[in-house]
Amino acid sequence: MANEVNSFNQPDINRGYNSSNLTGYQLGLIYQSMAKKSGFGFETGALLSQKGSSFSDSTSTVNIKRQGYRELTYLEIPLNIRYQLALGVGGIYGTGGIYGGYVLNGKDVDEITNNTQKEYFSDFSSRIDYGYSFGAGMELFHKIQFGATWTRGLKNTSTNATSTTKNKVFSINLVYLF
Repeated sequence: MANEVNSFNQPDINRGYNSSNLTGYQLGLIYQSMAKKSGFGFETGALLSQKGSSFSDSTSTVNIKRQGYRELTYLEIPLNIRYQLALGVGGIYGTGGIYGGYVLNGKDVDEITNNTQKEYFSDFSSRIDYGYSFGAGMELFHKIQFGATWTRGLKNTSTNATSTTKNKVFSINLVYLF
C-alpha cells in the first residue's frame, strides 16, 4: 500500500486535497548474506515497486473536482542490515536500511473524466527517489519468509513547484530462498 505525503504552499489547496493509499505490487530478487553464529548480515536486491496514491481534489480556487490516482513504477535497490534469531526450524528477523529508486514510467488517471496522462520527467534527477526502510518477519524451514516492510522517502518527488511530495509504502512480503 503506497501513499504520497503532500503539502502545498497555499492553504486553499491544502484544505481541498485528500490523498489515500494505492494498492500495488512489489517483486524482484533479493540477496542475503548472513553470518552463521552472530545472526547479523545484510541484504540487497533489485525490485520493481509500484508507488503513488489515490486522490480527490475539491480545491475551491479552481472550482473543479478531481478524483483518481497517480501510479509510478520504480526500479529500487535496497541496502539493509539484517538480524535473525534462529528458533528451531525457523526464526524471526528484523531489517533496517536505505533504498534508492528510479522511475521507469508513470501515469495520472482522472476517474471523473476517464482521462489518463503519462508522467513526464524533465531530467534524470527528477526520476530519482531515496529513503529509509524498516522491516520484520518470520522464517520457516530456512526457505520461506513472511514479513512486512515500511519505507519512507526523503526526496521531494513532486513535479509541481507549489507542492512537496514524499513516498511512503507499507508492504507485505513473501520470500522463497534458493
